[in-house]
Amino acid sequence: MSRDSAQRSFSTTGVWPGEDPREGTSAVFEDLAAGYPAIAHTGVPAQGGTRWAVDGIGAAVRLLAELPVDLGSFGWRLSRGEGRDQRVEDSRFGRTLDALGEYGEGYAGRTLVTLPGPWTLIRALSLPSGAPVLGDRGAVRDVAADYAAGIAAELDRCERLLGARPRVRLWEPSLDAILSGAVPTVSGFRTLPALAEQTVTAVLAALLRRTGPDTILGLPALGHVRIRGAAVPHRRLLADAGARALSVPLESLGDRGWEEVAEAVDTGTEVWLRLPARAGQRPDAVTQWVGALAEPWERIGMSRSTLAGFGILTGWELPVGLPPLLPADASVRTALGNTALAARLADALAEES
Repeated sequence: MSRDSAQRSFSTTGVWPGEDPREGTSAVFEDLAAGYPAIAHTGVPAQGGTRWAVDGIGAAVRLLAELPVDLGSFGWRLSRGEGRDQRVEDSRFGRTLDALGEYGEGYAGRTLVTLPGPWTLIRALSLPSGAPVLGDRGAVRDVAADYAAGIAAELDRCERLLGARPRVRLWEPSLDAILSGAVPTVSGFRTLPALAEQTVTAVLAALLRRTGPDTILGLPALGHVRIRGAAVPHRRLLADAGARALSVPLESLGDRGWEEVAEAVDTGTEVWLRLPARAGQRPDAVTQWVGALAEPWERIGMSRSTLAGFGILTGWELPVGLPPLLPADASVRTALGNTALAARLADALAEES
């Protein structure tokens, strides 16, 4: 399991259940300074103030410089207008940049930014007509190219501010549905045709060339996807795209999943494990989480001493659906617990090696 030579591999997803980016940024630089302080995605109150909404797709569309996009009742849509909602999202992120400049001053390491993967963004967008972008090859090509350029420009912007280029994590929960032809049409009565494996991996590869070879590709599970009746390993897709690092939720791993993790490790892939966000409710329960990693790892014949090679990720996954709500129990207190737990668990695993 490879490591960055300057930093240890622990961070959070950057999802912050609160409106104040200064609060979230202060916490990550304090607790995660030896790892990768996460660039915050702040929330807005939703559902009568009982939930937090953190729009992952909004975080992505603000990076589309050439394609205006607005938010309608059915989600984000390419627009013939000026992209007013797009500008609102970019303005909100400006407050995060201000906080990064304040709390990141003098920080010599790298930060981590989580964004929707290109296919998750493409799946979420509609054409001005309301038809899905995913069904239009030209629109797919345009969105993918504009998004890649936008992320690169964003990384340049952060590098000028902080002195080091952020590391990127791309959250791609839509790959299986796109590859297997399981994405529903607008009516919901049919599904869109599956895209060719080569098309999907080529778009990922093009983006990874812009974001860097250590970009982390986040998947909801690690196993196989059915493509034209054949079981294609996710690891092969990642390899074809040139991805050298992946993240996967700890709770998604059964015995076979742990075997897939071990095989990924054996091929030199950097593996990050995301703890459930509720773990932050008890940031002192480090021994429990060491056991949750060690028991299945040793059961498949792997050495406990290699646990320190895993990247540790905590926090809520970036919401990319509609509405983009966090769980009802999401709180700033739990978010603070997750930043503390990430660092403590990484320290505990280092002691095991």
